[in-house]
Amino acid sequence: MALVMFDYDGVIVDSLDVFTSRFTQACRENGFKEVNVAKDVLSLFDGNVYESMMRRGLAETTIDNILERYEVLQGEQLAELQLFNGIREALIRISVKHQVYVITSNLSSATIRILNQNGIDCFKDVIGAEKEKSKIKKIHNTMAIHPGIPAYYVGDTKGDMIEGKKAGTQTIGVTWGWHSPQKIKEGSPDYLVNTPEELADYLVKV
Repeated sequence: MALVMFDYDGVIVDSLDVFTSRFTQACRENGFKEVNVAKDVLSLFDGNVYESMMRRGLAETTIDNILERYEVLQGEQLAELQLFNGIREALIRISVKHQVYVITSNLSSATIRILNQNGIDCFKDVIGAEKEKSKIKKIHNTMAIHPGIPAYYVGDTKGDMIEGKKAGTQTIGVTWGWHSPQKIKEGSPDYLVNTPEELADYLVKV
């Protein structure tokens, strides 16, 4: 048995277009005008998205305001979001053998709603940005619940790979998400997979 922690956006759900339109709107409404198109959004995920925003001069209170506004705006489009082909079946296969969690920079409520909408109930918990902004801390806290077993973090961005490594997990990069395979490789993933089926095949063997 292992602990397998999943990112949400770009791994489970195909959400880049919705995230870009609604997140950039929330940023503009709160005076942060450096994020306008998809490449601006993606650049924030070279590391922890909220640390990236703070490095650009945003106060934590402003980031919280952006998150609150984004929650409202995102809610208007949740019904449009689609899972990546094959990911539901892969998650079910993986959860039969392992302890599985979602650790995301998104909000727990929206994530849970989409998972429930798609009949996915295999996760022990969903830990979003409103609980803690640092993925490293969230990963550490989750690992503390399951000591002594191997830990993996599955993500689709360079930042996911960096944070997973810093937290002490083995990292698995997926190539169907937000960052290109070349960009993910900059985060030195331990493994790189090209399909949800390949991900499940690998993890059921560990």
